[in-house]
Amino acid sequence: MTRRRFFARAAASTALAGAAAGLPLASCAQEEPGAAPPAKSRVVVIRHDSLVAGGDGLSPKRVAEVLDEAAKALAGEARAADAWARCFKPQDRLAVKVNCLGFPTSPAVAEALVQALGAMDLPAERVTLWDRTSRELRTAGYTLRSGGSGPRCYGTDALAPRGNGGYSADVFISGGTGSLISRIVTDEATALVSAAVLKDHNLAGLTGVMKNFYGAIHNPNKYHDNNCDPFIADACAQKPIRDRLRLAIVDATRPQYQGGPASRPQWQWPYGGLIVGTDPVAVDRIGCEILSRKRAGVGMKSFEAEQRPVRYLASGQALGLGAADLDRIEVVSIGRPWLDIE
Repeated sequence: MTRRRFFARAAASTALAGAAAGLPLASCAQEEPGAAPPAKSRVVVIRHDSLVAGGDGLSPKRVAEVLDEAAKALAGEARAADAWARCFKPQDRLAVKVNCLGFPTSPAVAEALVQALGAMDLPAERVTLWDRTSRELRTAGYTLRSGGSGPRCYGTDALAPRGNGGYSADVFISGGTGSLISRIVTDEATALVSAAVLKDHNLAGLTGVMKNFYGAIHNPNKYHDNNCDPFIADACAQKPIRDRLRLAIVDATRPQYQGGPASRPQWQWPYGGLIVGTDPVAVDRIGCEILSRKRAGVGMKSFEAEQRPVRYLASGQALGLGAADLDRIEVVSIGRPWLDIE
C-alpha cells in the first residue's frame, strides 16, 4: 500500500467512525438493573509499512503522521489538532510514561507524540518523557534533557533532592496497593500518557499500558503475586494516576509474544502497528488478543495453559477503569487488518 493510499484509507475509516468518540470513558463497574448498556470503548489499531522497522529504524515524523490519523479516528474529528484537543489543553503539563526495562518503548514513538501535539499548540517544553531512572532512559536510547528547547526527559530519581528518592511524601492507597508515586506525576503533571510497548510478561502474561505504571510507584516488587492481579489494576486506580491519565499508546511496531519482559528478538515480529485509545483496559485487551493470536499461530500454548493468565483486565473493568470484554470494545482498524498477525 502506498503512503497516499494509506492515508486516503485512514480518512475513510475516520469518516466511518463518525462523530461518536470513545472520550470520555463510560464506567464498566456496577450497573443498575435496567440501565442502558455502557458505550463501547473505541480502540484504534493503525498499521503501516513505515512502522515495520521498529526501534531505531522508525522516523518520528512518519510516526507522528500515523498518530495523527489514529487520533482523528479515535475522536471522530476531521482535523488532527481538534482530535488531540479532545485529550489535552495547550496549558497542560504532560508526562509521557515510557517503558525502558528489557524491550523498551521506541524513543521515536514518544518523540512522535510530542511532534503531533505541536499541532494543537502544546509546547514541547511542557512535555516530559520519563521512567524510573535517568540511567534506564539513556540505556533505552532516550536523550536526557532538563531544560532548553524540546521535551524534558529524565527519571523519577532526578527529583530525589525533593525527598523520598523522587517519590511523593504521601502514601496513596487503592485496593491491595499502598505506594509512593513519582513526583513527576504528583508535583509536575496535569495530564498523563502511558506509552508502552506490546510484549509478553513471564508472570502477568501481558505487560502493556496498565503495568507500565509499575514504573511510577516506589514498591512494584511487592505486587507480583497471583499473576500481578489485582495489583496492576489497583496501581492504575491510585488517584493521581487515574485522575490524570488521558491517553494510552502501545508501540506494536515489533511486538514480543514470548520471553518477556526482557528483550528476546527471536520472538519479536514486524506487526507494524500502534494501538491507541483513552481506555487503558480496552487498549491492553486488544494487545492481549494480538499476542494470543500470534502465539496460537506459531503453535505456542495459551497464557492460561502456561499458568499466567492476563487476570488484571477483569479487575480493571471491575474497578471502572475501562472495558475488558470484547463486546464492549469497538476496534477501528486502519491499514492492514488488526488480527492479520502473519
